Amino acid sequence: MSFQDKYKEYKERQEAKKYFRSNNDQFLDSTQWSKVIGIGLLTAIAAGVVLGIVIHSLHITSSLFYIICALVVAGTVTKISQIHSSQMAILSVILTVICYVVGEMTMIYLPLHEAGMGMQFISLLDIFTLSVRSLFVGDLFTTVVAIIGLFIAYASAK
Repeated sequence: MSFQDKYKEYKERQEAKKYFRSNNDQFLDSTQWSKVIGIGLLTAIAAGVVLGIVIHSLHITSSLFYIICALVVAGTVTKISQIHSSQMAILSVILTVICYVVGEMTMIYLPLHEAGMGMQFISLLDIFTLSVRSLFVGDLFTTVVAIIGLFIAYASAK
């Protein structure tokens, strides 16, 4: 087989793949991916801030709050993309982790803000590392609930 034949066969496979992906609704193009990721990220940040405010104001860490946030993020991802697949499930899990970290960051920042310290004494990177450590190493109940929420986000987006 000559180089010309191999190149022609490669070109035909690429055209067939492009045709398949354009006519199959399970694949998104780059503009759709950016739309899903952008809106999903905004939803995850907003849900995380609401989660942090609710837990801080009620002084109750409930598994229901984490599960609702996971369902909101996964529902937004699947609603925007209109696809239930393993790719959307993985994206919803990543965005749910971001939601939980933002919630923990909010719960760390609110007492500092109420005490009048704000961001003078602690940087955003320190708050981020404290929130990740608090989420996965701090309280066993919160860690278990967060992992259950990630499984729920995966299952609802798949």
